[in-house]
Amino acid sequence: MATSRRIEVERHLSEDQLDSAINEAQKADETRLVRRLCFIKNLYFGDATKVAAQRVGVSRHTGDRWLAGWNEASVGGLRPSFAGGRPAKLSPEQFEEFFTLLEEGQPWTPQEIDDLLWDRYGVTYDRAHLARILRADGMQYAKPRPMDPRQSPDAEADFRERLEEALAKDNGEKPLVLGFFDACWPQPFENSQRMWSYDRTVEIDKPLVTVPWKTLGFYAILGKRTLIFRKQTTKESICAALEAIREQNPIGRILLIADNDGGHHAKFTQQRADELGIEFVFLPPFSPEFNAIEPLWKTLKRKISPEIFEGEDHFEQFVTDTFLDISKRLGFANSWIEKLIPDVQMLR
Repeated sequence: MATSRRIEVERHLSEDQLDSAINEAQKADETRLVRRLCFIKNLYFGDATKVAAQRVGVSRHTGDRWLAGWNEASVGGLRPSFAGGRPAKLSPEQFEEFFTLLEEGQPWTPQEIDDLLWDRYGVTYDRAHLARILRADGMQYAKPRPMDPRQSPDAEADFRERLEEALAKDNGEKPLVLGFFDACWPQPFENSQRMWSYDRTVEIDKPLVTVPWKTLGFYAILGKRTLIFRKQTTKESICAALEAIREQNPIGRILLIADNDGGHHAKFTQQRADELGIEFVFLPPFSPEFNAIEPLWKTLKRKISPEIFEGEDHFEQFVTDTFLDISKRLGFANSWIEKLIPDVQMLR
């Protein structure tokens, strides 16, 4: 029985060069060329022609024709050779200008980008296809981090100076305890976790009951973490939290990174902190991004979202267990450590 001989793909380009060619074709809106280059990439990864063709939705015969064109003339052999056809909506020069405008004016909403394309070039793109073009040029679709305009331009430098001064103090032979202190008010009805479903109006029955207490947490990057619950964040409750932190960390000097809440600055609080051997390093005003416990609170609320709680005791235990579990991770503070104390391991 006669068998067809497999035709090997010519590696005119490296894998990285082939990826770049696919990205360039996406930017230029050459959808046919993108599909054909993806077919070649499948062959690079070891697919037989039939399988590689099936992956991009064409027949074996079409795959054989594309492979022959590629082997003969590389990328040029894959470009559609018929006359007419739909031209690219933007020329390479227009794309270059378009990406420059996006970079200079970032960030953009999807509607603002649609308006730019129409007002300047008179074209529209399907949102999904436009997203592929933007990602191919290195753009990301994410929530911008809000920055308070009242923040001093020297906030980071000032904070680094205060932190370095505190870290430079002699600890003797005792260990240093370092971490972030903050209060949060998680609730049983948190709804910040996206969940898959076939019904966009899916519902979860959750009692909309507000628990009467707040959570005061210590996220340690050196030392042991802890948290307590209090109905109010008064200076007395803050001192109770300081005592809990010292109980978990009985030896060594404790540095707390904290915001400028009035209870933290209160004379009563500062006096008790001195008695416990605890020193506050205050964040710059209007600068929550320097407090690495903030993303931990967000993660805690996402963990709460899909859960159903039997009562306050159940909720309190869940918050405690979850906080103590996720606060084991240094990941919440990685960027903070790299930016402000990259030699943190030397402190141990």
